[in-house]
Amino acid sequence: MKKTFLLILINLFAVNLFAQLKIDLVMSSTPPAQLSEWGNRREVLTLIVTSQPGLNIDYKIKAEIKTTDGTVIGTSDLATVPVFRNSSSATIFTATDVLPLDKMIFTGKYKNSLQRTGKLPSDNYSLCVQLVRPIDYTPASEVKCKTFYLASTQLPILMKPYNEEVLDAKQAQTAITFRWTALLPRTTTPVSYRVQVFEVLENQTPVQALRSNMPLLDQEVKATTQYIWRPQISFIWIQPGDLDGDGTFDPVGKMKKSETGAENNKTANPKYPGKPFIWTVQTLDDHGLPVTQTDGSGEARSEPVVFFVKDRAKVKDEKN
Repeated sequence: MKKTFLLILINLFAVNLFAQLKIDLVMSSTPPAQLSEWGNRREVLTLIVTSQPGLNIDYKIKAEIKTTDGTVIGTSDLATVPVFRNSSSATIFTATDVLPLDKMIFTGKYKNSLQRTGKLPSDNYSLCVQLVRPIDYTPASEVKCKTFYLASTQLPILMKPYNEEVLDAKQAQTAITFRWTALLPRTTTPVSYRVQVFEVLENQTPVQALRSNMPLLDQEVKATTQYIWRPQISFIWIQPGDLDGDGTFDPVGKMKKSETGAENNKTANPKYPGKPFIWTVQTLDDHGLPVTQTDGSGEARSEPVVFFVKDRAKVKDEKN
């Protein structure tokens, strides 16, 4: 009888406490992929706590991030999150208070992804928030949940010059137009694109030039997907020698099939069709940082493209 009476009192207390503290969770359905950005944007996440006037109650904010099947992949470390006191009729919290990343516990691949990239894998998730008492973590409010989607980032694709395109030397000396696709999905703040061009020197592969040479062009442009380079440099080209001493080499570093069909290091291309260059575009956020660090080339760089520059007159002579 006493136990039943005690449970009734506890339930009445909980109902009364829930009536005293109410929460309203407002969240964007497509927040930024970088979780650290949530705290910088008020429109991403807002938690409103209301109570009866003049009532002071201590509480902690418990937040859980779940997958669509209900699996909890991130939760607040209630032992370390701060204690708040509702000292006014309404208190407004942002993501910095609701989801302090240094006080969240993530599991498995989600933890690894956050540590490596600052992002969760692209997927649908839900965020559930509840107020709890500081000592025993019993509920102090109802639970409110919102679903959201984190989109994967598609880096720009280089369009012009296209791969292995041969440009006329005289025209290139005046201007070379670079074009690429925009970052997807589009962000709420404009991104910057850093266009870089490297000359491929003798005894180098294009990838080696990209990694070790100083860029001939290193230009950052904002909120546009085109840049016109006026190089004003010499494009006089002397055919480089054999790279590996076997009489052949591949200008783009790819394996080719021999006449017998077997793959080997020799190529059907005995020489470059022009002076070789390699270019790429790095995408930067509004803080000047790479938008992602998960791509193969590293730090939000697009897949590089090789192009060549050669005097058209020489091309005609060789054809004749």
